[in-house]
Amino acid sequence: MNTQEIYDRILVGMDFSLYAEAALKQAVWIARQTGARIVLAHTIANLRSAVHWTSNEAKIDLLTGAGDLMQRELREASDTKMRKMIVNLNAMDLDVKFETLLGEPFVELTHAVQSEGYDLVLIGTRGLAKWEQFFVGSTAKRLIRKCPGSVWIVKKEHVGQPKVVLAATDFSDVSLKAVTHGLRLAQQAGAEFHLLHIVDSNDVSDDLISRIPKGSSLRQEINEESSRRLEEFLKSLGGDRTQLQVHLSWGTPWQEIRRISRHQAADLIVIGTVGRSGIKGLLLGNTAEKVLDTCDCSILTVKPDGFVSPIESPSWRLHPGPDSRES
Repeated sequence: MNTQEIYDRILVGMDFSLYAEAALKQAVWIARQTGARIVLAHTIANLRSAVHWTSNEAKIDLLTGAGDLMQRELREASDTKMRKMIVNLNAMDLDVKFETLLGEPFVELTHAVQSEGYDLVLIGTRGLAKWEQFFVGSTAKRLIRKCPGSVWIVKKEHVGQPKVVLAATDFSDVSLKAVTHGLRLAQQAGAEFHLLHIVDSNDVSDDLISRIPKGSSLRQEINEESSRRLEEFLKSLGGDRTQLQVHLSWGTPWQEIRRISRHQAADLIVIGTVGRSGIKGLLLGNTAEKVLDTCDCSILTVKPDGFVSPIESPSWRLHPGPDSRES
């Protein structure tokens, strides 16, 4: 599986901040590697907070009527901004379109993934817009929990071709999927690739402990068992593993991911997530969220196959219009 097989359609959350522009730049790099199509999605969450974009007539319409004029003017203003943004991108022979949506950002982005089957959503970690703080941590975390697609949370200091990629595994199917994504990206970029497994002593199974011979070192036996499982996991990846570096660590998962990522100067961390649930394991949504909160680099979270979002699928389908692409 190469990156072309992983990413074909990319959705970029846009709020016109520096952080969102960084997400777009990252999407452009991916599209150049894969030929993927890009759609920019600007979501207007609150009409009243955006009144300074509109005419006096629209303000009066919002106060006295349904706000249809306000919505139309906001869409037109948003479309004008995005149309200007994509002129140069389409001139580079990239397939870039845009759409303006109304509603809660994480809900509308999730709906777009559900209706159009985007492979990847990219957002900046924070928004700078005065009237709509769209892509703050809460939006990113909600997408990690509820969006059925992979979510790439871009830090503007780590945009473009990554030099160091770190992926974490707990040997689950979703972590195999995440590591595969990370490895293919690293190979495409010519980057170092680091594979990390963390032993959390709080989650060591009674079954494993019961199989350790008397007098043996618990830590040593667990290390040997983990090393064996790591080797089996590596075999399941297949392909060229010459650029792959393996790390076995003890500690709290998110803290170890942060420590190793900083030590290796990672540009991108790739982890699987199953969202909030009662399932024990390394790569739960909670770990992904703490990694997001504490790590300096960009984060790519990958959902398991068959993940069903708790957000009900929309009855509509998002179709960027033919006029949304500049020639």
